Amino acid sequence: MGEPDRGIETGLATFAAQLRYDDLPANVVHDAKFRILDWIGCALAGTRTEPARIAAGIVREISGTPQATAIRQGEKLPVTQAAWINGLAGHVVEFDDGHRLAVAHPGAVTVPVALALGEYLGRSGKEIITAVVVGYEILIRLGIAVSPSHYKYWHTTSTCGAFAAEGVAASLLQLDLPAAQMALGIVGTLASGLQETFGTHAKPLNIGHACQNGIQAVLLAKAGFTGPHTIIMGKKGFVAATSTDRELALLEQINNKEFLSHTAFYKMYSSCGHTHSPLDATFSLIQENEISVPAIRNIRIDTYKTSVDLTGQLKNQTEDEAKFSLPYCIACALLYKSVTLEEFTPARLRDPELLELARKIHIVEDETATKAFPARHANVRIEFTDGRVLEKKVEGANDTPQYESLKNKFVSLAVPAVDTATALRIQEMVLNLEQMDDIASLMQELA
Repeated sequence: MGEPDRGIETGLATFAAQLRYDDLPANVVHDAKFRILDWIGCALAGTRTEPARIAAGIVREISGTPQATAIRQGEKLPVTQAAWINGLAGHVVEFDDGHRLAVAHPGAVTVPVALALGEYLGRSGKEIITAVVVGYEILIRLGIAVSPSHYKYWHTTSTCGAFAAEGVAASLLQLDLPAAQMALGIVGTLASGLQETFGTHAKPLNIGHACQNGIQAVLLAKAGFTGPHTIIMGKKGFVAATSTDRELALLEQINNKEFLSHTAFYKMYSSCGHTHSPLDATFSLIQENEISVPAIRNIRIDTYKTSVDLTGQLKNQTEDEAKFSLPYCIACALLYKSVTLEEFTPARLRDPELLELARKIHIVEDETATKAFPARHANVRIEFTDGRVLEKKVEGANDTPQYESLKNKFVSLAVPAVDTATALRIQEMVLNLEQMDDIASLMQELA
């Protein structure tokens, strides 16, 4: 175990252990409630998917003491397993929020831990909000510190997300500073998740493990288990092992005065975030022009390398694949004028008209856009059979919707899993979360 570090590791542990609700500005509290609401909507929708069904079956086989609610499973599970299955469900539909510069999804690993552990411990709504903000701040700042090179191979939401999940758990378990430092050291060696999983069930599995590992690390530390003080910045620590980038300023400056949680984006398309800038450009063209789909000769999309590598091929064998296929998503936008859960049903995946259009879409790397990443530049060029050309360039996705539209998004995601009245009750509870002395009633609605 290295010598105690008085820099980044100590700063993160101190922040997790000592942040209080009264430290949070009103706008951060307001946004945090919508972050929680948005994740719950994604999780409710996710419980209806095959990956969640399979995972829930496995969890039931190995479950132990009932401690926390598994959303829409009708039962409680051990708190680590509840966080695991809920974390998986919240990410599987690819509709959860994210952060452009961190290249990660903060809600995916913070909210499920906060709800599972908060329910088990009987924590208040204010304590839940505070813990969620802790997780967002850690993931955003650590993700920025190691980006973009970390994202070449690693699933940042899972790797950096394990540290965020630990921060949430440390906040709710009210660890003292020495224990919080130990928990940070423990979770760092558990952090994992590879991009090779993208487009498969294993991608949301990464999230479930990050949630589980964060709680386990804190429970171990609370019981006296030790870990290194230098897990992030040590010679053989997290940054050295997983990144060639060292943008450390935001990590070094973490405090209870300046917050970044509200700078995360909300998804309005149910697809990989690397499809969103081209989709924004396409929808702009649709809104501004009359587009006859049969008259389209070809479409060229110039964008950054990460988007080309992860989403540049036509893939439609499974829902997971299609959400990582830019040709498929663009074809959905042009044909159906939306890219929501409905566009990834088995019938849509086999739609011959959609696939014919998708085969006309070509994704090309733009070196200027690659150099600008993690900014998300894209140019969409549609050529028609009569020679007409439409073109639109964007230099970032439009991902700051009005909060009112997020209410609508939540209901649209929730209602297939619960009735409208229940969805509206959940919404009201979450948006008034700071008034709850105990979140038990909210979790009962989610059971």
